[in-house]
Amino acid sequence: MTTNKTIVAFGATGTQGTAMIQALTSLDPSWIILALTRNPESSASKRLASLRGVKVIKVAENCMEEPDKVFASLEGVRKGEVHGVFSVQGYENDKNMVKFGVAIADAAKDFGVKHIVYSSSQFGGLEDTGFASLEVKRKVEIHIKSIGLPYTFLRPVQFMDIWTPNTPFQFRIGRTVWLKHTFTSHPDKKLQLVSPRDIGIGAARAFINGPGWKDGVVDLAGDALTTREIEKIYKDVWGGSIPLAPFFMAWSAKRFVPIVRDFAQFFVESGWNVDIDELRKDIPELEDYETYARRYKAEKGK
Repeated sequence: MTTNKTIVAFGATGTQGTAMIQALTSLDPSWIILALTRNPESSASKRLASLRGVKVIKVAENCMEEPDKVFASLEGVRKGEVHGVFSVQGYENDKNMVKFGVAIADAAKDFGVKHIVYSSSQFGGLEDTGFASLEVKRKVEIHIKSIGLPYTFLRPVQFMDIWTPNTPFQFRIGRTVWLKHTFTSHPDKKLQLVSPRDIGIGAARAFINGPGWKDGVVDLAGDALTTREIEKIYKDVWGGSIPLAPFFMAWSAKRFVPIVRDFAQFFVESGWNVDIDELRKDIPELEDYETYARRYKAEKGK
């Protein structure tokens, strides 16, 4: 096995992991990607296994809690022979976001990994956003820096897939809060969005260019729109209004659910400020929301 271009991908079958693997195999097929999955028989795993240079590896349910065991069990790969690690965690709670991110970084360092690409969050240029669910990502970043592991931090803004017909109900509550209880008093304020596909492209380019690319921090956004502009594009693409959660449920969430309340406050007081034009010089494929929505509709059939 050629080991100097081997990547271990945690969260491989998720949206970001899949996008990274698809982008990297397209941009530079000489890489070998070890895609970790709990279910090699899933449709997502099988699609990845069909890509050149991708080997799907079954791991235990607690793989993010004990990543050192994952590295130790890699067949035919010895310590020091993994070039990079892609680390992304789906949100469970603040405690686990830090726990898993730190554990993967420590295991990667101990195994001699030369570059970690960590999917973090956009902080709007603030030293402290005051938003716990964003700051947990910063804690992982600080830990990665402290152990001397070469890194690239991906810092995406809000994902465009929150603004699709198939959005899970919890995100539908969030977008109802933003549309009806947040931006109504700030109609000209723009919300920055990013295509999940472009997070994957950013990760792939980070591995290709190395940890020195963009000084190790890649701010990611593809569009900046007012909520009225988002609503217009949605109607143009899908032919109707954005489906919302019940009014009282959204109002209650904003008032009583910390993550929803804090996010709404962050948008009003700060928000994101990624220089999208500058970013396009490095990632010209960046999708705006309309391009993303039309591609999403064509792929999903709705």
